[in-house]
Amino acid sequence: MVGVVASSVFSLAFCVGVAGLWMVTGREETPSEGPATSVIGEPAAATPPDLPRRPDVTLARNGDRGPVVGQTYGAGEALSPMRGLRGLPFDFDLPEGWGCREGSERLRVDAVWTCVDERGGSRAGGWIGVQSCAEPCGELEQAMFRSALIGTGPVWHATDDTTWYTETPIEIDGDPRLRVAMIHSFAAHPGGPVDTLAFARLTGPVAVTDTLARVVNEIRLRAAG
Repeated sequence: MVGVVASSVFSLAFCVGVAGLWMVTGREETPSEGPATSVIGEPAAATPPDLPRRPDVTLARNGDRGPVVGQTYGAGEALSPMRGLRGLPFDFDLPEGWGCREGSERLRVDAVWTCVDERGGSRAGGWIGVQSCAEPCGELEQAMFRSALIGTGPVWHATDDTTWYTETPIEIDGDPRLRVAMIHSFAAHPGGPVDTLAFARLTGPVAVTDTLARVVNEIRLRAAG
């Protein structure tokens, strides 16, 4: 009987903890500039654009240097597969224990999923999604989206001809955190103009910087196809 009660208490505490984590992540969605009630971007379409699937890629899980920052997932690293998420033209893997919910209260784009460490251990999470871009999707259009995604303060740098990255120390409720963001431009249709941006904006304690880097690299590699 005691074991049953203990199990029930643990389950309740776990559920409350996860719910609290989602609430904190929702609060962190507030743009870094502007009033708390501001919303980034134009109203999103009720149905995300039906983008062609990106070419499937087999990624080596060996902890190699990533294309954006830090390293990729390592050999034997436990991962949570994210498959067939609505509006996203690619699948991807997140660290074990992470989960995603469709949408965001703050970000209006073609498709966005809010993903967090549901176990609450790392207190990390953020946005992963795609946004169409005026053709051709040039530097001005990409710069405008970068500012909308994370504000005008952070300094971005190009990691290759199609990818931009930034990381910024911040504080949330007095705790030091690191916020990272990446955008990658590509042509949704083979042979067509560059017209789509894949992005990730993640926040977590400085201690999980390596985890944030691995997620960013994963999205970049999957979106590139």
